[in-house]
Amino acid sequence: MVRVRDASNDRGDSNCQANGSVRGGRMRITRAFNALALIVAAVMPFILPEAYLYILGLAYIFAIMVISWDLMVGYTGQVNLGHTTFVGLGAYVAAILQTPIRAGLSLHPALAIITGGVVAAGVGLSIGIITLRLRGYYFSLVTAILPLVFMQTVFIWRELFGGEEGFAIENTMLTTTVEKYYFSLAVLVVSLVVMKKVVDSRIGLRFMALRDSEELAESLGINATKYKVLAFALSSFFAGIAGAMVVNYRVTVSPELYGVPLMLLIILSAVLGGLGTLYGPLAGAIVIYLAKNWWLGQIIRTLSLPINDDIVLYALLIAVGILMPEGLYHKVKVNKQK
Repeated sequence: MVRVRDASNDRGDSNCQANGSVRGGRMRITRAFNALALIVAAVMPFILPEAYLYILGLAYIFAIMVISWDLMVGYTGQVNLGHTTFVGLGAYVAAILQTPIRAGLSLHPALAIITGGVVAAGVGLSIGIITLRLRGYYFSLVTAILPLVFMQTVFIWRELFGGEEGFAIENTMLTTTVEKYYFSLAVLVVSLVVMKKVVDSRIGLRFMALRDSEELAESLGINATKYKVLAFALSSFFAGIAGAMVVNYRVTVSPELYGVPLMLLIILSAVLGGLGTLYGPLAGAIVIYLAKNWWLGQIIRTLSLPINDDIVLYALLIAVGILMPEGLYHKVKVNKQK
């Protein structure tokens, strides 16, 4: 008896193999690009002057703030306008624990940085349990108030927090610009890898299900509050780590670490890069930070323009929000697929 092979199965198998080959090729390209970017970053101390290397190291720390915000906003759809509160919380916790005159302690900087992240995550968890039952604009409104509450706390307890001026820390393990640069690069890489593992896991799938349709996700048995609180706590942890890193990088802590301008820069970087991608906000963060603290100032001074860098960046935020709300990462990805 002669058996006839179904041609449609052959076509299906070949299509699956082709799709698998394409995905495998993209993964290899991504890994090669990541390796190249890491190599370039590693050799920067041999290329850049010390002043510019110092700025680039701070850009890496700023990138941690941005991708941790993207972890919450880009993957769960919950807009947190108080992200800088957790940056400031991590910064002040680390600074106080490293300065004996403040709390009678002199913790090792690495332990103080981790503690800053843990405390920020704990506060984020507590606030998330209370507020993340709210939906839409109500949650965003509550988080927008957080920096104001934190600011008043810093001003009222000035003996502990240093008031408007802040204070300098006395104990740091980073002494040279090169040490600070490599440490910030290492923490950025570890933070990105951990967050990428999270979003690529089943937890990440649940985050994205909530972002796409919370009602549908709940109908499928996903505990919406549980996973939104988890995302909030993880985002707060990395924000706290970034804040503690800034303190050890600059050896000072001050209220500017949780101000509105910083929050606007975080939003601009994430939106410009492309929400819900991690890589897009990472690139956007580095570009925006370097533009604000390096490139734009030089261009404005050279051309004698009657504006400052903040005006340019805020105008860019408005333009990106109107003309390209999906961000550069999604734009490039769509063009490649064409």
